Amino acid sequence: MLRKVSVALSITLGFGILSSINVASAVVVDPSTKSCLDKTVGAKAANKIVSAKKLTKAQTAQVAKCKRSSSSTGSTGSTSSTTAGMVALNYVLLSTVISQQSGLGNISDPALLQVGNKLRMFFKNGNESQIGLSGFDNKIHSYVSSDNGKTWALESGIKIDAGSPVTVQAASTGGYEAWGWVLSSNADKMTKFTSSDGETFTAGSVNTIVLNSCKNVNGVAATKFGDFQVIKLLNGTFLAFAQDASNNSPPYMRHACGFTSPDGITWTLDAAKTVALQYDIQTNPETYRNASGVIEQIFPVFRLDPSTNLATGLQFRTSTNEGLSWSDFSELSFFAADPDRLDLSNGDSLLAFGGFDHGQGGLLAVAKKSATNYKASRTENFFEWITWTISGASQSDIKIKNLCTNKDLTSSVKFATSGSNISVTYTAPAGGKGNSCVYALIGAEQAIK
Repeated sequence: MLRKVSVALSITLGFGILSSINVASAVVVDPSTKSCLDKTVGAKAANKIVSAKKLTKAQTAQVAKCKRSSSSTGSTGSTSSTTAGMVALNYVLLSTVISQQSGLGNISDPALLQVGNKLRMFFKNGNESQIGLSGFDNKIHSYVSSDNGKTWALESGIKIDAGSPVTVQAASTGGYEAWGWVLSSNADKMTKFTSSDGETFTAGSVNTIVLNSCKNVNGVAATKFGDFQVIKLLNGTFLAFAQDASNNSPPYMRHACGFTSPDGITWTLDAAKTVALQYDIQTNPETYRNASGVIEQIFPVFRLDPSTNLATGLQFRTSTNEGLSWSDFSELSFFAADPDRLDLSNGDSLLAFGGFDHGQGGLLAVAKKSATNYKASRTENFFEWITWTISGASQSDIKIKNLCTNKDLTSSVKFATSGSNISVTYTAPAGGKGNSCVYALIGAEQAIK
């Protein structure tokens, strides 16, 4: 049995660093050289070098100097013995379902619901121009699980006739309720759906929401909203949050808008509840009342520390007074898109999430909150290399996997000792478009980072 040590893993794309807007470059710059350039000439000048088809004399000298520096130190630019930024891993992966299977298109945006002893996962079955998928209905379908989310079976037919992802929950008055957008050329309508069996939902009343001053930190107001995440408050009214879906040009600075409703049908935008951060909220935030009665919010805020490239996990906050005030943000142990929470009757605390691969499409995944003996950090640069530093694991405990394609990448990993850590480098094939769906899974329990 291998001795358990800290483990540092690195993923580096074979085609070198490209610009963040996917402009092809004739200049191949490896991660260590790019990191050196960031420090010596500044990130802005370094990015110009990366995107240049031909270097100036000064740029050539700058690159050569950094390459000599990397060569003399033996650095790969993506391995380190540091434990800075490490967090305890407290989510383990239970299951994944990928796109383009069983006659489906691009699947995305999971929404969990427990119905008796079954667990249902609603999702959008959509077209996706980025991977050339068309001809699908863009409606809400479902998978069902009889083992608390470990395995899933596809159910037949459209379950909710909405043109957007939905939020779904058990109704306090009995039955089940869901909310989603019914799309229209005039104005999309937020619609409440109801169900007696928790499987097939019927559309009810609709509401066209009037826009007002929900603005991001730069003062730019939202003109279109993402998917509502709704909870019922103890006083009988409803609270919802949705992402700004109108900011579609980089640099992204999307925020979340808050809404209130007396009946779950007529909604009013409440500018005072706006969540506008210094970073982009990449996908819709989750708002959920947990089994203890505390309101949780999870924000998919992905950011990299400019000096260390350390990536943060999902941002999390709570309210114990029905959303009147909130705790400070804390970090969950991994990052993912489209989070959706559910506490099961058996005590399991689940977190469903999505992802996207430019070759395969979207993802539906389910993780369970569970204490492990592992800690880890994740650093990356321009989506072309990823470095994990993991403690409490041996080399044989580590698996690298693209969850969106269901491909195990570990066979391409090269292990080496780096101080007290083990450095592991994976070189991806040329032509990739990001590593957002690549995760480290640690141990038999599959702790995820």
